[in-house]
Amino acid sequence: MAGPSGQAVVEAVTTVFVLSTMFSMGVKLSVSQITDALRKRRLLTNSLAVNLVAVPLLAALLVHAVPVETGFAAGIVLLAVSPGAPFGPKLAELSDSDVAFASGLMAILCLLSVVTIPASLWLLLPGDAAVDPVAIGRMVLGIQLVPLLLGLGTSSVVPSLADRLHPPVQRLSDYTFVGLIVLLVVVYSDSLASLVGTGTLGLSAVAVGASLLAGYGLGGPARATREVLATTTAARNAAIALFIATTEFSDPRVLTTVLAFSFIGVVWSALLAGVWRRSPLEAAPLHG
Repeated sequence: MAGPSGQAVVEAVTTVFVLSTMFSMGVKLSVSQITDALRKRRLLTNSLAVNLVAVPLLAALLVHAVPVETGFAAGIVLLAVSPGAPFGPKLAELSDSDVAFASGLMAILCLLSVVTIPASLWLLLPGDAAVDPVAIGRMVLGIQLVPLLLGLGTSSVVPSLADRLHPPVQRLSDYTFVGLIVLLVVVYSDSLASLVGTGTLGLSAVAVGASLLAGYGLGGPARATREVLATTTAARNAAIALFIATTEFSDPRVLTTVLAFSFIGVVWSALLAGVWRRSPLEAAPLHG
């Protein structure tokens, strides 16, 4: 009797990764972090505009201006429309900037993405790549929003339990992430190699660079929030994008493009956050 296919294993590991990542994010969140982010109205408006509108539109314009095969184009658009990077608060810690705002913004983006991801995919995917927006919305609701809210509820109602749950769930998220990367390289090695020379990596680098600049420019007068918005905008939500790619797209080039694009975004953001940490942070008021 034949065992599960490589694609089935990838889908199973991706599911565990997303669920554990979202729940782990939730138990580290607090309602006050979300409400504090909501109070910074001008900054929040800029953050939503750049994450939910500007970056998706930029990706769509890039794949139309520089022709690439449909699978590659769909992968770029898919990651671009997936906001709320789980790495956001970690990048804020690395740059020694506003971790509370990073956490609150991440949660708000994840909540809104139940609507924005399916709508953006429906509007911006290349013409011959199609998805069911209702099915995508249900998927994002179940795989991302529900575990996030469960974690947030646990941290709010039983904080001692949240403190005990976070370390093992975070380890599960970390281990499945490493395992997923290894699996993707093994199962989709040919597709990863096919990215070279297609223009996909160049377009991804342009999108990441533009996201960093736009986030930093719209992050308000305080350097701490500029750094948060820059790295949060550039490092997209690879967790949900990988899950959608494995379950909704049969073309492996979509998945490998998401992987390569997210790698560029996280590495560039982490390197920049490290540079910012070594630079003195000026004291400035955090205006909304």
